[in-house]
Amino acid sequence: MNQLFFNGIKFFSDNNALLSLSGTASASSAAANAGDAFNGNRAFGWTSEGENNDSITSYIERDFGTDLSGDTIVIANHNLKAFAIKINGSYLQNYCESTKRNFSVITFPARSDIRTIRIETAKTETANEEKHIGEIMLLTTIGQFEDPQKVTNSLVLEQGNLKLQNGKHFIFNCGESWAFTIEIFALAQCDIDLLQKLRDLGTPFHIWPCGGTEVQFAYNFRPYFFNDFFKVAFSGDSKPNLKDGLYYGTGLRDTIKLVEVE
Repeated sequence: MNQLFFNGIKFFSDNNALLSLSGTASASSAAANAGDAFNGNRAFGWTSEGENNDSITSYIERDFGTDLSGDTIVIANHNLKAFAIKINGSYLQNYCESTKRNFSVITFPARSDIRTIRIETAKTETANEEKHIGEIMLLTTIGQFEDPQKVTNSLVLEQGNLKLQNGKHFIFNCGESWAFTIEIFALAQCDIDLLQKLRDLGTPFHIWPCGGTEVQFAYNFRPYFFNDFFKVAFSGDSKPNLKDGLYYGTGLRDTIKLVEVE
């Protein structure tokens, strides 16, 4: 690990932009499918129609019907070369945007008056393609670990296994999910407070294992790509303790398990 680029695991709230919560979705074309970018599944999303020209500005918009809070917008599984963001009809000016692997994270000063979000774009990565966005999320940053933590990842494959009469097997895949076991060794009070804050939520939240910096790893593999971003919840018990239960100056020891959820 390159300490120069170290960014700890980062956590965000649940997604406020889900169409199932309230409001409407619209777009410059294929408007009937605009809601597919707000359904929590980035695999499909919204694709424009008849706008496969870099001189045409396309848009997709979410009207929440009420004021929401947030400080982060995620645009996942997209082919946009550049885009502009409007909040409540005005272009977002003061923000930081990072894009890698067709996954963009836009952070801005926290607001509590977010009623509409519009993504506008003309150019695509490959010139003159239809614009595509898999998912748009509105999130609030919960926090980020200051110190490295030991993480054990599991990719759980749900499979059907049908044994054939000839003794061979027919395997069919039903889906996959990630699970994370984090062995907490926290000497920073801010990390201890973050863990408690996550527990107190009582709802699912998002984990960004790379913390926003893929280059901090000597080798690249899932789930540490920039676009590896998972909705999770606590599973099972935790055991917050002092080291050996004796030494009061040695921080928190704990083990938590987070599993991917819908």
